[in-house]
Amino acid sequence: MIADCLIKNASEASRSRKIKDIRVGLGYICTMLESGECGLAYSFRNELGHCCSVLAQAGDLIGKKCEELIPWLKEKDLLRAAVGLSVVNAVLNDRSHENEAGNVIKAIKMNKDETFGMVGDFKPILPFVRKQTDNIYVFERIPQEKNGLYPDKDIPRYLTECDVVVVTGTSIINNTIDDVLRFCSKAREVFIVGPSTPLSPESFIEHNVTCLAGTVVTAPDKMLRIISQGGGTMQMKPASKHVLVKVGR
Repeated sequence: MIADCLIKNASEASRSRKIKDIRVGLGYICTMLESGECGLAYSFRNELGHCCSVLAQAGDLIGKKCEELIPWLKEKDLLRAAVGLSVVNAVLNDRSHENEAGNVIKAIKMNKDETFGMVGDFKPILPFVRKQTDNIYVFERIPQEKNGLYPDKDIPRYLTECDVVVVTGTSIINNTIDDVLRFCSKAREVFIVGPSTPLSPESFIEHNVTCLAGTVVTAPDKMLRIISQGGGTMQMKPASKHVLVKVGR
């Protein structure tokens, strides 16, 4: 499983670093390490409910070693899993990736007769894709096809036809990514995208993934303020940079 690979690689790279701050915002979670690195993860606020959204460990996370929280990534509780991924990303998405700056929109290149698939409705991507092909499938967690969106139950039927696929990094949190990637074996390009994406090519090399389109935090203190004040992807831009990391296969 990809989660197991991420836990292993992040734990080995953490070098007993400790948590300096964690902010659980309305849109994202941001974890800052004592060494200054930050990691992000989507908070799934609309799916948490009223009880499971409360962290029993709230108030006691500062000062813990990364290795204590990284395994949370495999928790069924979405909030704990998201906290775990934010710690993974704080360890793995460091500023050494800044020289790989780039936006996934510019990386998607398609022929007119090719088919595009997207798991998660990333609205900014679609206008660029529509200029290249009319063959598009967008999958969301909906009960039936609506307004051009397909329910995720149709992924096994249609994703296998896609030449280029974009998958949200949040699928790591809700533990659906392995199932999705099984149906991407024929795709020539598979992108994992969004601020939740771990920039760890070695964790994805055996899973049909070709590129990681994630985020490096460039202004940690500013990012903490943005997240704790309810900021989302648009507000995060001044404190971060998009990066593209190729995955060899």
